[in-house]
Amino acid sequence: MAAEPKAPAKPKPVFELLPLTAADAPRCVDIYFAAFQNPHSLACWPRVPSIRAFWEQMILDELAELGAHWLKAVRAGNDLPDSNASSPAAEQIAGFCKWVAPKPGKVPDTTLPQWPADADGRLCDETFGAWAKAHKDLMSGRGHWYLEIVATDPTYQGQGAGSKLMRWGLEQADVKGVAAYLEASPDAVGLYEMLGFCEAGRTDTYIDNERVKGEWYRNLYMLRPAAKIGV
Repeated sequence: MAAEPKAPAKPKPVFELLPLTAADAPRCVDIYFAAFQNPHSLACWPRVPSIRAFWEQMILDELAELGAHWLKAVRAGNDLPDSNASSPAAEQIAGFCKWVAPKPGKVPDTTLPQWPADADGRLCDETFGAWAKAHKDLMSGRGHWYLEIVATDPTYQGQGAGSKLMRWGLEQADVKGVAAYLEASPDAVGLYEMLGFCEAGRTDTYIDNERVKGEWYRNLYMLRPAAKIGV
């Protein structure tokens, strides 16, 4: 008896990169909240309106930051389901990122923002403060491209949107002959290692608040040397 023919593999979506705009901020917060379900994010940021407003305003404030490159990965128009190129632009965004270009002579900033009242301010100070200090200690005096944030909608994870956002910045770093640097949550380390990043340090934090009860969280600092173009 002949075996049933297998259905053809579903092709992966096609993504293109576009500059992020102010109108995209709400969708980016949706993606961040959905993508970052680790103990640190859940402990720091209760999913309430004041936290959403804080994140949306932070994105809006940083869009014009000197040296910042905010990008979004969107489904290409002719690749949308049922060729629905007229679907709302926000629904097409699969992921976003913020890359920061090298700032010669500048020391990485360790200034922390004023956290919203509903956040766990103590935990935010402890962790983001430690991460900012590590960035300064590891990269002061070293020109580098810094991946400050990258997030992919879980619907699109593993389909190439995140790696496309990553490779944009890595190509810039390679052209300039400088390193790339990022802070990594545990679930993203595998992707970063595949793209050439190696661990340069780590911070372990014990988290215990009303949302996360007694868990350790590890944050890695990762560095990728510039690749030799044409080799």
